[in-house]
Amino acid sequence: MRSLGERLNLLRKLINIKCGPGAAILPPEVTRIHMDFASKINGGHMGARKFWREYLPRLKYHNPAIPMIVNRHDQNSSAPTMSIYLRNNSATSPSADSPAAEAHAQPASSRNNLSKAQPPASDERVVHIDMKDKHSTDILEYFVAETRAKGLQPTAEEIAEMQSLEALKKEAAVDRERVRQLRAEKKKEEDMLKRARAAGGMAEQEAS
Repeated sequence: MRSLGERLNLLRKLINIKCGPGAAILPPEVTRIHMDFASKINGGHMGARKFWREYLPRLKYHNPAIPMIVNRHDQNSSAPTMSIYLRNNSATSPSADSPAAEAHAQPASSRNNLSKAQPPASDERVVHIDMKDKHSTDILEYFVAETRAKGLQPTAEEIAEMQSLEALKKEAAVDRERVRQLRAEKKKEEDMLKRARAAGGMAEQEAS
C-alpha cells in the first residue's frame, strides 16, 4: 500500500500535466512544433526554458500525435525561437503510411544542438515566434494565437481530483506536524534522561 506522501505526489503529477496553462487541443493544421533555445537562461532564454518545462508537457499530453521537438545548445547569443509547422489549407491530412506522414514523424530532441529546425515539407508553412526576453505566459499567448489552439477547462472529475489533492495536502501537513511533535517529545525525553544520568554520575563521585 502506498504511503500518503506517495499518493499525494502521484496525484499532484497527474493533475499538473492534465490541467492548467498549456492544456489545449491543437487543430489538425498543426503538423509539428520545434523549440530552439540555450540550456542556460542567460541572454533572454528563461521564458523559452519555462515554456518547455511547464507548458510543453501539457500540450504533448493532450496532443500525443503531434511531434514536439526541443533542440537545446550552449549558444546563448542565438535568439530562442519556436517554429510552428502548419499544413497548407489546400493540403489534405496524410495517411499514417504516406511519405508526408513519415517526414512528420517524431525525431529525437537534443541537448547538444543535434535537432535543429528543418525546412517545411512541400505541404507545410512555418510560423516563427521569437521567444527572446519574453515571459513564458506571453509565449503561450503568441502560440495560442498562431495555432488557434482550443483551451481545455477542467472536467467535473478533474475538479474533484484537485479538491482531493487539496484535502490530501492538508492531511499531509497535519501528519508532518504530528511527527514533528513526536520527535520533539522524544528528543526532550532523551535530553532529560541524559541530564539525569549525568547528575547521577556526579552524585556517585561526591559520595566516593
